[in-house]
Amino acid sequence: MPAHRASETRELSVEDSLDLLRSVRFGRIAFSRHALPAIRPVWHTVVDGCIVIAADPAMIRTLHRQVVAYEVDTIDHQTHLGRCVIITGIADTVTDKQELAHFQRRLHPETIVDSQLIMIDPDIITGIEYLGRNGA
Repeated sequence: MPAHRASETRELSVEDSLDLLRSVRFGRIAFSRHALPAIRPVWHTVVDGCIVIAADPAMIRTLHRQVVAYEVDTIDHQTHLGRCVIITGIADTVTDKQELAHFQRRLHPETIVDSQLIMIDPDIITGIEYLGRNGA
């Protein structure tokens, strides 16, 4: 049995949410594919306030100019305590060669698939922290 269970929650500020996003390199992108919801795990980096992810060609075609949600978290599987951030924005394919080179330098080389990148410019940023009893 876990030592703690999340029993209280606290909204994170936008800055705290962005700090979590910058500190975590792995997240999940949620989008619509063939009119059905889809979620894919991806590696990301934050550059100039935008989320940049490497994607395969099929994902690039699907995500181009689509509203997406991007989620990262630090939830402990045993205690259920931690933080979660969800970003909503429009995904755009990075095609400019200078931007591609700039973003690729920020991503781990093994995560880049055929130099194809998606950038998400956040419109809505929400975060929540799951706390134990009495905020612990």
